Amino acid sequence: MKRILAGCFVLALMFTMVSGCVSTQEIQRLQQETSMALQQAQAAQQECQAGADAAEAAASRAEAAADRAEAMANKVESIFMKHMRK
Repeated sequence: MKRILAGCFVLALMFTMVSGCVSTQEIQRLQQETSMALQQAQAAQQECQAGADAAEAAASRAEAAADRAEAMANKVESIFMKHMRK
């Protein structure tokens, strides 16, 4: 009876160890997938940051162009008013 009980405990221990190894492999696989997902997220963040920087640069160029256009309009208006007075 003791041998049967000891054999059951040994079998239970072996199954526990095998399932622990399987769990370890699963954990490693999940860690690899997580690191890959993190790398993809960081790449997407960098792309978004580059897009935001480009949009900011375009907005500042557009603002400068609008300022130049406004200055030119003021100059044209002053020339027009000068000719109207004559």
